[in-house]
Amino acid sequence: MSSVYLFSVTPDTPPVETIDSGTDVSLVVRGAFADVEDIRSVPTPFTPACDGHPLAPVSGPIRVNGAAPGDAVLIDILKMDVHEDGMTAILRDFGVLRQEFGDPKLLHCPVRDGKAWFADRIPVPLNPNLGTVSTMPPEGYKPSYAGPYGGDFDQKDAGVGSRIHLPVMVPGAMVFFADPHAAISDGIITGTGVECTATVTARITLVKDHQVEHPIIEYGDSIQFVGTGPSVEAATEAAAEHAVAYVAANTDLDREEAYMLLSIVGELRIGTSPRPIMAARLIVPRETLLNTGWSGPVTASG
Repeated sequence: MSSVYLFSVTPDTPPVETIDSGTDVSLVVRGAFADVEDIRSVPTPFTPACDGHPLAPVSGPIRVNGAAPGDAVLIDILKMDVHEDGMTAILRDFGVLRQEFGDPKLLHCPVRDGKAWFADRIPVPLNPNLGTVSTMPPEGYKPSYAGPYGGDFDQKDAGVGSRIHLPVMVPGAMVFFADPHAAISDGIITGTGVECTATVTARITLVKDHQVEHPIIEYGDSIQFVGTGPSVEAATEAAAEHAVAYVAANTDLDREEAYMLLSIVGELRIGTSPRPIMAARLIVPRETLLNTGWSGPVTASG
């Protein structure tokens, strides 16, 4: 079980483990605030002052034997044991209402009895989630950013029971995790959920010659198409384009029909709170895809 934590990783970062396809791995993934002694000392995220600050340490990377650009990895989140150290915060000049709530504040939200306890008094159902699930981008990972590789996309359904498809962009894929939550919402208006350390068990499977342009999340009875961009509108457009392209390529619908059908059945969700790179996903019922002539599985074609 990995106990190595980094705040920045590149293709040259030595892997904590090298595995074969289909291997289950277990890692302790530290919470976003695990190394922060005083929330008031954290600069505004995504500013030069915050570069190098100990936020959201990374666990990994994990090298996958045989993985090469043009392949994909499937990451099945099998188990998340969230630790008791839950906390949530308002960060300096960050979040949807940053002009009103610009001063830092932290509340402890301990995990006990199967719930997270907001301010140690209000029970919140657990929804264990990994804010960051990623392969390595060629230029290295810029902490807390998202992109086609995954990264810090903060998608609520990237938790236990999900399967996440990510592109291999460098030899070995170099998979890593960060930013676990005991509970989180879509939108994350303050920018934080119940941040906590978690022991994560995941299965990493290599799929050769499987083109994935952007992350795909399989969760429950849905297929979810993730898009990223410099604004909510750009991320939404990327998610919609991703979904339309996939449906048109893998069903008997043309692009116009796919676009119209997805407008009827697709549920749009915003993951990250305001930041330089936003992430969104379009959630499509699996049953609807099957009714369009899609034969599945997702790995049949990217």
